[in-house]
Amino acid sequence: MQTAQDKAPDAIRIKEQFVEFLREKKYRNTQERYLVLDGVLECEEHFSADELYLALRTKNVQVSRATVYSTLDLLTRCNILVKHRFQGDSARFELADKMPNHDHLICTECGYIVEFQEETLNEIQDRVATQNGFKPLKHSLQIFAVCQDSRNCEHNRS
Repeated sequence: MQTAQDKAPDAIRIKEQFVEFLREKKYRNTQERYLVLDGVLECEEHFSADELYLALRTKNVQVSRATVYSTLDLLTRCNILVKHRFQGDSARFELADKMPNHDHLICTECGYIVEFQEETLNEIQDRVATQNGFKPLKHSLQIFAVCQDSRNCEHNRS
């Protein structure tokens, strides 16, 4: 598990990446966007835009819901965040370099998400792409399942 000191260089690099993206694409460089980015960097798990907005409001960070949504879009476009649609209507986000090229096991009952890496999936990705004349970049696999004992699940949020 990373400590706050371990995260500091990553945070600086990510902020520099965002500054460069905004400059190159000629987007305004606003304090509100950086407040949203700071909130993102504090997230340890997958999060929705609304969860981030509420977390920021709880900390008395003054940003609009629209700013949160638009900033998450920019952070996704500049490859700082990855956007997932696991189930339902709400997109979930995570830092792109948190665990590169990983997959997800999602409980459809309680919403618990397990992240995993399986080397054979990378081999399949490479083989299938090559066989079809593509150069593989990355893959995304989502396995939907239920916890072994869904009635007594420790992760159940309902």
